Amino acid sequence: MKEIICITCPKGCHLKVDEETFAVTGNACPRGAVYGANELRSPVRVVTSTVIVEDAGTSSARPQTPDCDSRTGNACPCKPAGAVLARRLPVKTDRPIPKGKMFEVMAEINRVRATPPIKVGDVLIPHVAGTDGNVVATKNLP
Repeated sequence: MKEIICITCPKGCHLKVDEETFAVTGNACPRGAVYGANELRSPVRVVTSTVIVEDAGTSSARPQTPDCDSRTGNACPCKPAGAVLARRLPVKTDRPIPKGKMFEVMAEINRVRATPPIKVGDVLIPHVAGTDGNVVATKNLP
């Protein structure tokens, strides 16, 4: 028996899944049974991240945290003095991808640069890491 915690709803049921028959116990709803069996057969995840935004002809610099604001006189603990941080665009895969492909997906995401205008749902990387999933924007950038 494999013990896992269900993540399909806020209850967080403690599931027990038989590794041979994929029979699930401990679920409070039918989604838990499906999740438990699928988690052992072929685990999948939606990957969320950010990509660098390259603004044509404008500076994309911004402070990383409110503590980095030069108006307050605070030194920034998260970057070297004088360093400029790029603006970032939140992205995610449009469907769950195999858990074993997550590092390949992240490597592709880290190579991408986005140039505005971008709308929510725009595909930035089609068929990421050879999967059926696409990396899409989750924020509009005019």
